[in-house]
Amino acid sequence: MEWVRPVLVISARSILGVLLAASFGLLGVGIGWGSYVFFGATSRDTLLILLIGGAVVGAASGGFLGWLRLEHNSPVRIISTIALLLLAALGGAWGGFQYGAIQEVPCCATANITPITYIMLGATITTNAVALTLSLTQSALPALRRQFLVGKFGR
Repeated sequence: MEWVRPVLVISARSILGVLLAASFGLLGVGIGWGSYVFFGATSRDTLLILLIGGAVVGAASGGFLGWLRLEHNSPVRIISTIALLLLAALGGAWGGFQYGAIQEVPCCATANITPITYIMLGATITTNAVALTLSLTQSALPALRRQFLVGKFGR
C-alpha cells in the first residue's frame, strides 16, 4: 500500500505540468502573435519564430512550475533544469511544426487542425516527458545509491 502515494504524486504533477505548460504555452503564442501584429512585421518566418518562441518559453515555464521541487535545489540544478526544459520544448515545438505542416493535402483539402496546435502539443508533451524523467531519476538515484552502499558494505 506504500506505492499509492508516489503514484498519486506523479499523476498529480503530470496533470498539473500538462495544464500549466499548455496554458502558459497558449499565452506565449498569443503574446507572439500580438507582437507580430502590433510591431508591424510582415514576414511569415518572423511570425513562425514568434509563435514557436512563445510556445517554447510558455511550455517550458509551465512544465518547470508543475514539476518544481522546493527542497534540495541548488542554483546550478535549477538553471540546468530550465535549460534542458527549454531545449526539450524547442525540439518538441519544431517537431510538432514539421508534423503539422505536412498535414495539408495539396490537391483539395485543408487540415482541420492548424500547425500552431501541433507546435503547442509538441512543446507541451516533450517538456513534461523530460520533466517526468528528471523527477523520476532525482527520486530514484538516492534509493539506488543507498542500495548500492548497503549491498557493498552490508556483508
